[in-house]
Amino acid sequence: MNRRDAFQEVMLELMAAGKKMVCVSVDSASRFKEVKARYPERFVECGICEQVGMSVCAGFALQGMIPVISGYATFLTMRAFEQIRTDICKWSLNVNICGTDTGFSPQYSGFTHQALEDIALLSSLDNITVAEACDYQDALLMSKYLFGEVEGPVYLRFGARGKEWVFGECHQPVRAGYFEPLSKENFDGADVTIIALGQLVEVGLEVAEVLGGKGIKTFVFNARFVKPLAQKMIEEIASGSKLVVSIEEHSVTGGLGDNLLRAFHEVGRVPRLLKFGVPSNFGISGKRDYLLRKCGLSVDSIANRVLSVF
Repeated sequence: MNRRDAFQEVMLELMAAGKKMVCVSVDSASRFKEVKARYPERFVECGICEQVGMSVCAGFALQGMIPVISGYATFLTMRAFEQIRTDICKWSLNVNICGTDTGFSPQYSGFTHQALEDIALLSSLDNITVAEACDYQDALLMSKYLFGEVEGPVYLRFGARGKEWVFGECHQPVRAGYFEPLSKENFDGADVTIIALGQLVEVGLEVAEVLGGKGIKTFVFNARFVKPLAQKMIEEIASGSKLVVSIEEHSVTGGLGDNLLRAFHEVGRVPRLLKFGVPSNFGISGKRDYLLRKCGLSVDSIANRVLSVF
């Protein structure tokens, strides 16, 4: 199972429970295959017209429905940015945007399809929640919370397709704006605090193993949220960390790392921060694993860079 399956399963569950969910496709019906089969009256096809799709979502939300729109993250966030800003976020409408194929997951489709700036774009807007799950089970929890409980615009991003990494343990309940702690002990300060996003949580955990073998106390968070970030959590991380490391499959400009830095400034305490991400928002064609290594997002590259500062 992969994360793209999770949000459709949650939609089916919410529809069966009486929630006024509706699917909006922008030539992306494959993401809603089961929903379309069971609830054809809850499915609308807009074709390759992301701008129109967003405005349709705004109309549904104004009528009390809960629309979910999904498609390639590059096209949803860039082509339809004006509609997200003007039709949805300005009025805090209850619209759920599921951007798929983020980061390098489109592989050989190249930079036109690789969403490396979607977080930067949408986190610049007021009133929107920006989030990403790390595996299938986490995506189920996140989708249930975001679709069922959050009022206002939501952007939930999904990356790698096919065989995905699985955390292997039960995830903690979702709390708005809070990272999920993955280390065994409670967070009470660390030499290195790793905050990883999406599928790169796997990398973060492996980096922690390497650092732990070198005697460095390391704590790992599954970021879950990029925006908003809970002030209490940010204060605890800022005061209890000698070094914070952010890891994301997104441009280093405007992503998780920059949102963390902004949050640290707001609480008045800024720990040392190393940001690991993609150095340019213009990706290149190739296998995802190769592209991650090329951008310094391998376990060895990150661990060696962290060790160099100790």
